Amino acid sequence: MNESQHEEQAETGTEIIYSWRVFPAKANPQKTVFVSMAIILLSLASGWYAGVPLGVLAVLLLSGSLWPFFMITTYRFTSEGIEQKRWPTTQKKSWDYFRRYEVDPRGILLSPFKTPSRLDPFRGMYLLTTNDREQLLSIIESKVGVKREAE
Repeated sequence: MNESQHEEQAETGTEIIYSWRVFPAKANPQKTVFVSMAIILLSLASGWYAGVPLGVLAVLLLSGSLWPFFMITTYRFTSEGIEQKRWPTTQKKSWDYFRRYEVDPRGILLSPFKTPSRLDPFRGMYLLTTNDREQLLSIIESKVGVKREAE
């Protein structure tokens, strides 16, 4: 834990159990180049076919939908819950909110529903994981409890 985490812990009064950062664009340079080129080409095609305003709109829509890929995300497990910071938002959920979790190759989905639901992506929280996956799973298991393997 670094100094800023100690200072923030003292300010909020919550114990930080674990924190990590994920930057998918840096971790996957080939995907970053491919996705960037796709955004540029699709936006240029839209602009050429339908006019400059639609080309600009295409850039905004495509970039906005891929925002999590291009931004650094910071996750923090605290004694009270989970915090997900990705500019310009911070999402906080208490441990009591979650009823189960699912593990897949890219990350962990924490869900407020006891059984799988179509609302999971909207109501749940998806945590991108790095090399420390086992430690994250042990913390989540102690706080949430019910596990389900993703299909």
